[in-house]
Amino acid sequence: MQSRSKSQIPLPVDDPLIRDTTRDEHARMSRMHKNERVIIIAPVGQDAAAMAALLGAKGFETQICHGLNEYSRQITDSAGALLLTEEALESKQGSLLLDILKAQPPWSELPLIILTSGGESRRAGLLNLAAAAAGSVTLLERPISTLTLTRSVQVALHSRRRQYQVRDLVTQLANLNQTLEQRVAKRTAEAVEQAQKLRLLSAELSLAEEAERRRIAEMLHEDLQQLLVTARMQLAALCRTRDAAQREPIAREVADVLERSFELTRSLSVELAPPVLHERGLAAALEWLAGETRKNYNVDVTVEADSSANPEAADVRIFLFRAVRELLLNSVKHAVGSAVHITMQPLRPGKVRIIVADGGPGFDPTSLDTQLTSSQKFGLFNIRERVSSFGGEFHIDSGPKRGTRITLSLLRGSATQVRSANGSR
Repeated sequence: MQSRSKSQIPLPVDDPLIRDTTRDEHARMSRMHKNERVIIIAPVGQDAAAMAALLGAKGFETQICHGLNEYSRQITDSAGALLLTEEALESKQGSLLLDILKAQPPWSELPLIILTSGGESRRAGLLNLAAAAAGSVTLLERPISTLTLTRSVQVALHSRRRQYQVRDLVTQLANLNQTLEQRVAKRTAEAVEQAQKLRLLSAELSLAEEAERRRIAEMLHEDLQQLLVTARMQLAALCRTRDAAQREPIAREVADVLERSFELTRSLSVELAPPVLHERGLAAALEWLAGETRKNYNVDVTVEADSSANPEAADVRIFLFRAVRELLLNSVKHAVGSAVHITMQPLRPGKVRIIVADGGPGFDPTSLDTQLTSSQKFGLFNIRERVSSFGGEFHIDSGPKRGTRITLSLLRGSATQVRSANGSR
């Protein structure tokens, strides 16, 4: 709070002293924003009009208020400073005006300039009354000079501009907090979604592993066990036969059954972990897989695999081999004998792309839940999520009656290297 007292005789508006000291200010003040408007409240005589004319001549924008409704609207919407006479505070609406000032937002402390002609005790009373409501009060004792009034208004508006800066900073801080809260909420939602995906992936992997165990169990039970039972029966017959001529063909049958058993176990172990994959790389393993598929399922499978695209990391090699095997089995089961083509190409920088395409009936990728069998959905979901964990891309291009083309693209490095690279960015 500050108090000023002047007893000078008012100077004419066109006085040379005033003109010289305010010439540079005039152009700037004439461009003031409307939220720096000087609100004038002077209910007695022509004081309001006289002050508005004087300040208007100096480039200030003013607004004379006559009633309580105007007070509230103007002070709330567009006040830069409040210029009032002591009569305004002493009127029956003075207390209501002070209530309006008390209701200002936290950042606002609208500067008050009060014109008074009373004695010291009266000024002190007005000062205490106004300061309790507004906080920033300047008392000017009438009569005052034009220069004093002009300078007082300039100081008040300068203070108001600082308040506007605080208001803008508070608004920016609130917006920043809102943005941060939104980002935290988004990250939290993403984390929850990722956790749900991981749980779903874990469940799908368990189902896929269970399906693989059942398949192996069926092979052992339906094929290997039957061969061994046959061998046991043949050996029993061999033991009961005393004639050497009859024993020889039985022995040959036992040997044949055992050979078929050995071949079955070898084929199963190779299918689970083919040595060619570890010894010669993924390109050679895909050629071997195509040959085994042609032999076992009588399906035309062709491969174009560039050995320069062989993944460097063992976990990538193993994953891609199993993914292609899964996609190939899907094509064999659901592409109605259509030919299947496998392509492996190098991509820059340090990427490999594999495409498995067939000419089967196809499906709508946007409606996987309704058009695919459970085994297909589990397989595709598993492959897609594993590709994502390697930092790669998984794309399905298919449609009714136009076949299916599935593309896998990922770095040839390991998943650990991919995560480390992503974390270092």
